[in-house]
Amino acid sequence: MGELPSPSPAQAMRYLRHWPGGRISLIHINVISVLETDGPQPMRALAEALDVSQASATGIVDRMEQRGLVERRRDEDDRRIVRVVLTEEGRKLVEGVTQERQDHMRLLLDDLTDDELQAFLVGSRALRRARERMHARIHARPDDRGSGLPTPDQEAKQ
Repeated sequence: MGELPSPSPAQAMRYLRHWPGGRISLIHINVISVLETDGPQPMRALAEALDVSQASATGIVDRMEQRGLVERRRDEDDRRIVRVVLTEEGRKLVEGVTQERQDHMRLLLDDLTDDELQAFLVGSRALRRARERMHARIHARPDDRGSGLPTPDQEAKQ
């Protein structure tokens, strides 16, 4: 797996250190990632996703709200539920990190020969197909807990 380009934590944090709103902590990145992936979340679900108490999640969201990265919104159907939502500033942060990664990948690809680019394309397509097959298996077996790996019973049958 060492062949795949992956920014080190230091490289990943470079953009976040220079973000105009100040440094972003890893827990804030985690919150942003959950919200970007799963959409607005009730505080309880966000706490579960972060594996922290609801009180801790509340403090984290308070600090992020002060920085303009997230906001709390009441659920339209059930006003007792408060959802945490990415703000425009939070989305800009995600876009900046994404752009930084794309720029890094572009520099790497620019350094490849035509033959290497062709081989990379073939490999990338194979990985995409493998990922799609794995996701299809995961969604077909909800009791598998999403690992994508065979259970001990399934391995014994093979």
